[in-house]
Amino acid sequence: MLKKLTAIVTTTLVAISLAACGSGSTDADTGSSGSGGSSSNEIWYSTKNSTELVHVAMADGVTQAAEMLGYTGEVAVAEADAAKQNDQMNNLIQNIVPAAIVVNPYDSDSISDVMARANDANIPIAVIDNKANNAQADVAVLFDSIKSGEEAGNKAVELLTEKYGEPKGVVVNLYGEVVSQVFKERSEGFENVIKQYPDIELISVLGAPESDVATSALNNVIADAKSSGKTIDLVNTPTDTATLGAVEALKTNDMWYKTGEDGHVFFISHDGLGDVLDLVQEGYVDAEVVIDVFGVGGIATEILHAYPMQGKEVPTSGTFTPEGEYLNTEVTFTSGDSGATVMLDPLVVDASNADNPLIWGNATK
Repeated sequence: MLKKLTAIVTTTLVAISLAACGSGSTDADTGSSGSGGSSSNEIWYSTKNSTELVHVAMADGVTQAAEMLGYTGEVAVAEADAAKQNDQMNNLIQNIVPAAIVVNPYDSDSISDVMARANDANIPIAVIDNKANNAQADVAVLFDSIKSGEEAGNKAVELLTEKYGEPKGVVVNLYGEVVSQVFKERSEGFENVIKQYPDIELISVLGAPESDVATSALNNVIADAKSSGKTIDLVNTPTDTATLGAVEALKTNDMWYKTGEDGHVFFISHDGLGDVLDLVQEGYVDAEVVIDVFGVGGIATEILHAYPMQGKEVPTSGTFTPEGEYLNTEVTFTSGDSGATVMLDPLVVDASNADNPLIWGNATK
C-alpha cells in the first residue's frame, strides 16, 4: 500500500513552569495506561525539523504506527534547536505525561538530562535515527550506517567488474562532514570494501552534504583527473543532497549519460529521495542505498507498545516482527550503549525496484 506523507503541523507546547505539577493536558485523559500510569492516549514524537522531507517521513512513520495501535500520534518540532527540543521534552514529561515518547535527538549529548527525567517519570521512551549519548532508553532504533556504506562498496565492485571483467578503475568518494556520525560510518563502510581491491584507485574528498559543496568538489576532481589522463569510473555520495550537486558537475563536464551509453559514469547514492529515485529509474544513477525511514519511527513505536507500555522490558536478543508495512519486515534485538537496540538494514535498489512504495521518497511524489 502506497504511503502518503501527511502534513506536519508544528506543535507549540504551552510554556508551563517546569516546577508545575500538572498530571497531563486536558485532552489527554483517555486510553490505556503506560508503565508510568499515564492516562494519556497520546504517543508523542520529538523531531529535529519539519523542513526536510526525510524528517517529515520519519514523523509520519511514528504517527501512522500510533494510530494503527489505537493511539493518537502527536509531533513536537524542535526547528533544529537543541535547547528548544529539550524544553519541549521537559514540558511533555512534566505537564502532558504522554503514554510514550519517541525522540530523534538534535544534539546527542544534551538530550541525556531530559531522557533521564522521562525514565524517572516511568514514561516509555525510544530513541531513533541518532544516538543519545550517556542516556538510557527503553529501545534505540537506528540505521546501520556502516552496513549502508558496505553495501555501496559491494555494488561499486560489482559494477566495475561488469565493466572491466575484474574490480579495477577510478572511484570518487565524496565523503560527508566528519562531525556527522552517519556520514563518517557510511564512508568507513564504503572505503573498507574498496580498499580490499588494489587495482581500484580511491579518490576521497569532502563533498557532502551540501549540493554546492559536492558540485565544487567533483569539478575539482574531474579537472585533476583530466590533467593526469585518468578516467573516472564511479562516484559515490553519502546522501542525496550531495548527489544532486554532483550531477551538476557531471553535466557541466559532459559526463552525464545513461547506463549503457558511451561515457556513462557509474553513480551510487544514499537515502531514498524521490528525485534521485527518478534518476535511478531513468538509468542515470545505478544504485540507491535506501534507509527505512518509515520503519525507524514506526518500529520504535510498535516496540514501545509491545513491551514497556505493557510493563515489560525490551529484550536484548531475539527478533521482533512489526505489524506495519516497512522495508524491514523482521528486526533483531541487541544490546547497545543506551540499552536494547535495533539496527535497521538498508536496501540497495536499482531501476528494477526503485518504485517500491515503501521507500519514503516515493511518497513525496
